[in-house]
Amino acid sequence: MSEISAKLVMELRDATNLPMMKCKQALAAANGDKQAAIEWLRKQGIAATGKFAGRETPNGFIALVLAPGKGVLVKVGCQTDFVAGNDIFKAFVKELAEQALASGAESAEALKAQTFKGQPMAEAIAGQIQKIGENIVISTVAVLKGDVVTGYSHGGRIATLIAGTGNPDKLRQIALHTASASPEPVALNRASVDPALVKKEEEILTATPDVQAKPEAMRPKIVQGKLGRFFRENCLLEQEMLLDAEKGESVEKYAARHQLSVTGFVRVNV
Repeated sequence: MSEISAKLVMELRDATNLPMMKCKQALAAANGDKQAAIEWLRKQGIAATGKFAGRETPNGFIALVLAPGKGVLVKVGCQTDFVAGNDIFKAFVKELAEQALASGAESAEALKAQTFKGQPMAEAIAGQIQKIGENIVISTVAVLKGDVVTGYSHGGRIATLIAGTGNPDKLRQIALHTASASPEPVALNRASVDPALVKKEEEILTATPDVQAKPEAMRPKIVQGKLGRFFRENCLLEQEMLLDAEKGESVEKYAARHQLSVTGFVRVNV
């Protein structure tokens, strides 16, 4: 076996960001061949990346892929904004999204259970961790289906999908709106708002000083009136359309003017 020099160990450490002893072990197993040592480390899978396990991944990248009648968003978290902008990392996330679309995976757990290019997903993730030197996690897989599905990605930081019927370019304007809207929509319409969220809003409104100052018998009606603003701000179809719209036009009225229907949406953000 050839001698494992300190210089070679340092080169492997710089390439993998792994501990010196792990690098020396890999080089010994590969008879001093650095590329073979990297392959040996990758075959160790999760064990070779254990030092990254559990590290928070507040940054990340969202990949968007579309097919006729279907769209997928895949978000992979990482530790730093620097890695989130790395082209190799972004290409990997895009490949994961394409695999989710092709395979029908509709959750992060379903995608994690698959193989990727012939190896278990955990090992594929471990290989990427070795390349970039920080923890990464498949955190979100979101799927939307419909007659027409389109979407918009704002630099991989915010991404949306819109399903419906009509002109795809006009539907995409609604996807742009959904990415830009503040507050972000929580439901398509009033009927689809989580009842628990409505109840919590009613409790908050009831407790406000201006409502408490009114006679008790009047309070429920006042609260219901105030809920209208909540729905207008948080239901996508009731929000004021931000793009390509007439003054004061809601998303619903914009859709009607362009002979569109909107049947669903997804919004994912880092």
